[in-house]
Amino acid sequence: MTRHRQRSAIILAAGYARRMRRFKPVLTLGGRTMLERVVSLYRRVDVTDIRVVTGFRPETIRSALDALPVAVVHNPSHDEGMFSSVQAGIDSLPSDVSSFFVHPADIPLVRPHTLTVLMDAFDRRPSPVAYPVFGDRRGHPPLIDGAMKDTILSHGGDGGLSALLRRFDAAALDVQVADEGVLLDADTPEDFRRLETRQATCGRLTEDECRMLMEKVCRLPAPLIRHCQRVADVAAALARAVNDSGGTLDVCLVQSAARVHDVARGEKNHAAAGARLLNEMGFPAMAALVATHMQIDLTENSSLDEAQIVHLADKLVAGATVVSLKRRFDAKIEKYGHDPAVAVKILQRRRAALSIQNKVEQMSGRTVGQLLTTAGLTHGRQP
Repeated sequence: MTRHRQRSAIILAAGYARRMRRFKPVLTLGGRTMLERVVSLYRRVDVTDIRVVTGFRPETIRSALDALPVAVVHNPSHDEGMFSSVQAGIDSLPSDVSSFFVHPADIPLVRPHTLTVLMDAFDRRPSPVAYPVFGDRRGHPPLIDGAMKDTILSHGGDGGLSALLRRFDAAALDVQVADEGVLLDADTPEDFRRLETRQATCGRLTEDECRMLMEKVCRLPAPLIRHCQRVADVAAALARAVNDSGGTLDVCLVQSAARVHDVARGEKNHAAAGARLLNEMGFPAMAALVATHMQIDLTENSSLDEAQIVHLADKLVAGATVVSLKRRFDAKIEKYGHDPAVAVKILQRRRAALSIQNKVEQMSGRTVGQLLTTAGLTHGRQP
């Protein structure tokens, strides 16, 4: 049995959802109920002991779960509040459980990678409780040490689970994640609409998530973060210009990939390392663009795509300054051209960048310099 399978997940689906005015666990989000999404989340990270706590409308919950491999725990005291459901779920756990998640069913868009990171951090440094943290805010689900079972079961309920766990803050583990989903619940119809918007764009990191990945998770230096932001500005401007002339580029994907293209800058072959990280996080489309930002293979008639835009944008930014390709590559040749092998690679990259630039200019009818000036990104100007 793997360490992940020694864990349990308690999913809370017992409340009335008065503010939502609809029964939240069975609301459909992107073709699946919120409850189904949360159950699927744990199955994807190999947490197989999943317990769903019911209260209000238990038969609706059982029907929604259908043939899913979960245990259903009914809380006859659900009128007493959420903490009674937490206790009901914990009371049902096996005696030898190593740790367990507590996850309200109305927080459906936490990413699998977030749970994996949380479990790995907990294994490296066992704590009474580990929290996923986005920026400076703790989110859901907490991962709680199995040794805390009796403490929670004996608690009178004042302040709920969060108040009880705050008593252990000195020993708690805060794990930074680039996942705003840990904060997003569905208490109100407005909250649910926000979840729908997020679900529709779940194939990429948001701007805030890009920032947290760079600043909080990977803790990269400020100059590198400014470089990536500038590349993202340039890439978005070029992609919009192409689309204004009939292109169909995904501007948001271009911008998000460019925003984190150097996320693994300190590692050997950082483009490949960054792509691996993004693939692990569940963003293959972003990963594909990051993988080619240093070196890109172009066929003679290859059509302009998002990867080429990110590649070109990176070559148009030195530090945090927008420059021409001539200035960028002349500087590279002057600095590294004494090494024949390196010089060959620099010239290959220059040819690729010039080819992409020509495509952009032919499609838009304007020079790249003109496009960037129009976007307020004049060559040579600092952000």
